[in-house]
Amino acid sequence: MSLKLHHHDPETLQRRRRLSRTWAVIVVGWSLIRTAIVWAAVGDYGLNPWIYLGLDLVSATVDAITTPRMVISFIDDHYKKAVYWAIISLAAFIVPDIYIFLGTRALPRRLVFIVVAIIGLTLVVGVVGVTRKIQQGRTQRAAALAVLASQT
Repeated sequence: MSLKLHHHDPETLQRRRRLSRTWAVIVVGWSLIRTAIVWAAVGDYGLNPWIYLGLDLVSATVDAITTPRMVISFIDDHYKKAVYWAIISLAAFIVPDIYIFLGTRALPRRLVFIVVAIIGLTLVVGVVGVTRKIQQGRTQRAAALAVLASQT
């Protein structure tokens, strides 16, 4: 017999909403910081910082919605949904970076290398962070299922 954990109880929903809002604040804050950094680094090569900021804020908003949904879907073992949200989240992550290359004239190779390295580093940090959140969530879910199993 399979035990189902009720993820719709008020405490779980409240915690998930709080974590999702926290993620949204972090993502939008990072978007503003990143725009200032990108503007300083490649502004002399024709990048329009306002277009970049607009793209980054839209992408940050999408990421703020999709990443928590992806994490929750992985925790709840809804893999199709998780992959769906992961694809959207990855697209939101990469769009502003693509604009760096499309919105500038010609970047020196050294600068291209630095930008690609930063994109790679932030991607790795993001994947590691998300993976840890999924593992923590699954551990908490398993503990809650164990408590449910002991009560029956």
